[in-house]
This record gives sequence, C-alpha cells and structure tokens, in this order.
Amino acid sequence: MARNIDRDNREVERRKNQLLDAGFQLFSKYGIETVSLQKVADAADVGATTMYKYFQTKEKLLIAISAKVWGEVWQEVLMNPETDGFDSFTAYQGIAFYADLIISLYRKYPELLRFSSEYKTFINRHGNMNMEDNPLKEHLDVLEPVRNLFHQMYERAKVDGSIRMDIPEQELFTTMAITMLSVAERYAQGIVWADDHKDDHTRELIHLKEMLLMWCSGKNHI
Repeated sequence: MARNIDRDNREVERRKNQLLDAGFQLFSKYGIETVSLQKVADAADVGATTMYKYFQTKEKLLIAISAKVWGEVWQEVLMNPETDGFDSFTAYQGIAFYADLIISLYRKYPELLRFSSEYKTFINRHGNMNMEDNPLKEHLDVLEPVRNLFHQMYERAKVDGSIRMDIPEQELFTTMAITMLSVAERYAQGIVWADDHKDDHTRELIHLKEMLLMWCSGKNHI
C-alpha cells in the first residue's frame, strides 16, 4: 500500500510544533540552561528518538523556536488593520509604531520577551557552535521585517526630515530597536534590585520610548 506523503508530512509538522511549543513554554518559564531536551520531549509527549530526529542539539531547537514565535508576531502585525496606513507614516511615526509594538508585547506576551532574552544570552554564550550553513539564518530571516521597517523609515526621513540624519542607518537601528527591545525583556524578566516591587513597568517603557523618540528626532541634541 502506497504511503500517504501528505499525511506523513502533516504528522512531521505536528510533532515538530509540539516540540517547539513545549520548548517555548519550558524555556520561558524555567530558563534555558535548566531545561534539558529530555524534559522538552517529555512535555511534548514524544520520545527522545523523535526529538533528536528533528533537533539534534538544544541550539537548533532554540533557533527554530525563536524563528517560529517571532514569525508569528510579525505575521500578526502585518495583518493588523492599524498597519493599513503605514505607507503614509512619517519616519518618526513609523519608529514610534515599533516602540508601541514592543510595549504591547511586554503587556500581552511577556513570556516571549523572557524567552528572547534567555535565547540571546544562551546563543552568545555558546557562540562557537559547530553547525553548518549559518544556523542563525532561520532566526535572522524572520527578523527582516524589523530591519525593513527601519530602512524604509530612514529612507523616508530623507524626504520628510522627521528624524535626524546625522547618524548612520545601522547605528540608529541598533540604538533604537535593540535598546527598546532589551529593556522590555529585562522588565519582563523582573528587576530584582528595584525597591518598588512593581509588577508592571509599562510607564517606564513609555518614558524610554519618549526619550528614544526625542533622540531620533534630533531635538535637544548637541
């Protein structure tokens, strides 16, 4: 009897998604270093052999998880009616849109930010991964919408002048985008040295957004 290729492919995707979802939940809750691949397999209700068939190392599993969860975020953003008028945004408005997105993720999806911070720390620590064909490409490809957004805004600023142009595009991108994301990740993980014991740091993120937008606009800079 001939094998049903489509059915087999669907089963493969189902099992892989089980592993990705289980890994995301465990890593974002307990941290990456403390969770083994066996624990992920157990939580996904698959055998260790199945786990290693799809993801031979923790690094490969992490990269796949990061690509999946961030891919879903940007897909949701692109389908949001609020982005319909994006082509009419000034450069300043486009960057403000990004900052508001990060604040929204902090409020609605803090587990993603916790995972993202853990993921970057782990990947940097294990940077000498002996893995073929640029293993981070799967993750980096998913983040292209952010780079494209900032590139579009930088090009738009050459016409509308709503953000400063005395800073190279890449420097502006890493300062604005990475700072906003990194601080949101830190708040999502918890500020253990703060003496106010607040659980919600939305106001602080709004203050950060305002400071970064002022810097991007070139106001009050020397």
